Amino acid sequence: MRSKKAICAVLAAAVMTTMAFASCGDSSSTAETSSSKAASSSADSTTAVSTSEATTKDITSIANKLKDSLDDAVKATMTEFDENRIEKMIGVKKDLYNKAVCIVDASGASAHEIDCFEAKDESSAKEIETALKQRIENQKNGFKDYVPAEMDKLNNPVLVVDGNYVFMCLSNNNDKAKEIIG
Repeated sequence: MRSKKAICAVLAAAVMTTMAFASCGDSSSTAETSSSKAASSSADSTTAVSTSEATTKDITSIANKLKDSLDDAVKATMTEFDENRIEKMIGVKKDLYNKAVCIVDASGASAHEIDCFEAKDESSAKEIETALKQRIENQKNGFKDYVPAEMDKLNNPVLVVDGNYVFMCLSNNNDKAKEIIG
């Protein structure tokens, strides 16, 4: 009986992953034309903080601490994106940042996501923030009927802009995420 449950769970996760990645096709033209609408519509539902202090932050350390703050079951499904996947899946072009760490739920079953960017300048940081707001809107559209329970994370994301740094965390513990990001 346990093996049947395990097989069903694995098959369900595989189907969800396939559906999640299939729904994430190349929609760059749609994303570009609707990014300003999404940015304005999501501004009210986003916990955004902007400061202009000139500080240096270790985004890899922050990303790892954010990941470590997640439940073990969630951590097990998280994977880090490379530059190509960051641009294709998250919508942030390489020429906007010096360094990025993006860790997402690879199973497609949850909206957990950690995005940490060191932008080239403050203007690039604003563009990254806009792209992340668009990402949130895209995820909302994907999860609202697929896994409605994930909407809590998406309706109340942690999105912080601090000078040239941009951080987004979609998790069940916003207070902890804000504490880690600083």
